[in-house]
Amino acid sequence: MLADTLRELRGLQLRDEDGEVQIIELEPPVTDAEIHKLESRLPSPIPSDIRAALAVSIGFANSPLESFSLIDLGGFGLEDVFPFAYSIAHDGYGNYWVVDLHSDSKAWAPVFYACHDPPVILYQSATIEAFVRDTMQMWQPGRRSPVDVVHEDASTHIWRHNPNLIKQPDAARSPDPELRAFAATLAPDFEISDLRQAKLGDGFSWGRYGPATKIERHGTAHMWAIARPPTLSRIRHFLFGRARQ
Repeated sequence: MLADTLRELRGLQLRDEDGEVQIIELEPPVTDAEIHKLESRLPSPIPSDIRAALAVSIGFANSPLESFSLIDLGGFGLEDVFPFAYSIAHDGYGNYWVVDLHSDSKAWAPVFYACHDPPVILYQSATIEAFVRDTMQMWQPGRRSPVDVVHEDASTHIWRHNPNLIKQPDAARSPDPELRAFAATLAPDFEISDLRQAKLGDGFSWGRYGPATKIERHGTAHMWAIARPPTLSRIRHFLFGRARQ
């Protein structure tokens, strides 16, 4: 349980990247006013495990990340990717870790890393509890933290190589009925990222074709499609189509 993990981490002594001892401290628990305010703007009820965690603390006073809070940090956009992204952590450079909420959400999970430079969305953790433990691993010896792997390595890999994208014509012939149904709503120039069974570091470049990249999502499923914006396609046709004439 996340609440138990927060209690366990309170007072833990770790060494940061500079070798300085850091004592993990928790913020106070949520107040009644804060919980009512939060409930009023969420698209779905607060799950029982999150309520229990909020009764312990709203987040960390210090941690390997710039901030971690169970009270939405705000400042996140990309509504065409996540119509209601609830941000729980921030790296101090404009990048967030978010949970994807909607009206049918039963849990605040999984956790995605949403980066603007490079502009990618990556799968981070199955639960917030796992994300918290992986975050603390950044200040512990031994295995490298999965948070570090996603933040430093996977984001660059996805941006440079764009692996595992499915072309719309291929998806339209898929034996998977949900993938096939999504493809049927898209033009042939779209490519689909299917993150329904994602593992650490899987993701897609939401800005592959610049800030005007076309993005479509299949309902609340973790499937997105991207394509060049119409203006870019027309410019390329003008520049290169005329050259071939």
